[in-house]
Amino acid sequence: MYRPFLAVLSIVVVACTTPSQATPGATTAATEPTAGSPAATLLPTQTAAAVASNPAATQTVFTSPLYGYSVTLPAGWRAGAAILKWDGKAQPGNEEPVNDKFGGPQSASAWAYAGPVSLDLDAFAKDRIAATLRDHGDTCPAGPEVNEPIKIGGETGTFVAFDCGILINEAVTVRDGVGYSFLMRDFGVAAATDPTDRALFQQLLDAVVFPE
Repeated sequence: MYRPFLAVLSIVVVACTTPSQATPGATTAATEPTAGSPAATLLPTQTAAAVASNPAATQTVFTSPLYGYSVTLPAGWRAGAAILKWDGKAQPGNEEPVNDKFGGPQSASAWAYAGPVSLDLDAFAKDRIAATLRDHGDTCPAGPEVNEPIKIGGETGTFVAFDCGILINEAVTVRDGVGYSFLMRDFGVAAATDPTDRALFQQLLDAVVFPE
């Protein structure tokens, strides 16, 4: 079930820095999270004064310790890292510990997971649609309202959109034998798509950098 509320990001934040926090010439070491990791300290929302004095400080670069990709988050978003690896089968809801979680403004949020697959892009997209029906058929329709190509970090992907009582958008791609899934929900929108959410989701997807 895709729950219609904003989940608390009670997970470890790893390798997240803002330009205002970074020391010139320094690097940030990522720590491998474990299931017993303590609750995270979330990145603070920037004050209006901080934004005015240093607009770049509103952006955060997050590197996923389990899945290897990095992403520059939109202004005002916060991140937390997955603490368990995806099992390659489930279609995890937003609150699951296998997700990297991204807290957005208002009613929107996003999450991501990845793992080794033997499928090509078309088959992986169909697999994720089937998994949505299997794991969230109590709230989601049998198929997506939108199914079309999309770019994720410069890679060819597939975008699907569901009206599950709330907006559920998913973008998937396969790169070097790894399937990546990025999802966004907006519990303030009872439709499959929304222009504002689509633009925000695309901004997030454009900022993804996959591991070499």
